[in-house]
Amino acid sequence: MGFEFISIGSANVGDGGCKVPWSSLFIGLRNIALTGMLAGGAFVVHPALAQSAESEASRFRDSGDFVHVVGLARIGEDKVTVTLRVDHGFHINANPASHPYLIPTAVTFAGVTPLRIGYPPSVRFKPKFSEELLDVYEGTVPITADFPIGTLARTDVLHATVTVQACTDQICFPPADLAVSE
Repeated sequence: MGFEFISIGSANVGDGGCKVPWSSLFIGLRNIALTGMLAGGAFVVHPALAQSAESEASRFRDSGDFVHVVGLARIGEDKVTVTLRVDHGFHINANPASHPYLIPTAVTFAGVTPLRIGYPPSVRFKPKFSEELLDVYEGTVPITADFPIGTLARTDVLHATVTVQACTDQICFPPADLAVSE
């Protein structure tokens, strides 16, 4: 059949004598099987969904793999900035989102309510799957929140959650809630 079992930790593949660790072989076979199952429907596994041989994780990737919270910083007495970094080749939906079915980027705070949340200006983006332009954020994304006077002075540690949905020009990943604290 092409496999000769030589030890617990590896296998010889074919007649070439190439030793392949079982973890790499298993992950490769799993990805091939998954691709085959999904190709039967109208689905294709995007390369970013595949797991690397070094990763033992058995989960699909989500937007949190491509969007990162750089920090949360108080500016003055009553203002906060949450800064995100979106990986190259990805974008997140603006707030407000271009269409009701898109998930906008949104920040919420635990235990305190801002007067206003200021989202940055969006850029126009043309995905391959639509003729319409979308409003998105790319690269570094600063989001500011203004609080009532004295609110932050009474708050020792500020906790926030940022909801994002990362997309490429072809697909969107499941949304993620990114937690951030001072």
